[in-house]
Amino acid sequence: MKYILITLLAGIVATTVRVLFLEILGKIRQVHVDMIEAIGTLYHGSYYHALLRGFTAHYVFGIVSAFVYLLLLGVFQPLTIYSSALYGALIGFFHGCVVSFTLTVIVDEDHPLPQFRKYGYEVVIY
Repeated sequence: MKYILITLLAGIVATTVRVLFLEILGKIRQVHVDMIEAIGTLYHGSYYHALLRGFTAHYVFGIVSAFVYLLLLGVFQPLTIYSSALYGALIGFFHGCVVSFTLTVIVDEDHPLPQFRKYGYEVVIY
């Protein structure tokens, strides 16, 4: 039970950090990264409750990802806390690349609202 709660908390914290990072990128205007709103409007094409739907999807996938990380770390069985951190960072880097690329392709090509179809691949890089 302890590992489930810790993993749940880790998923929530990691997702919050990711959300804050996306907000910071948007505030410094390096690139327009409004993925939460883009995800919230992806299937409905409406701004009605877009942020609620976007945040809900973001946090659900973040928590699910935390449990996948736990499963993968259980498979690798690192011996020290440093090797656990290294494996977690490598899994996170790969996961971030795949999800960023996939979301950008989906949003750029299939989004029902035209203002979200102009993100481009600089979002993947960030």
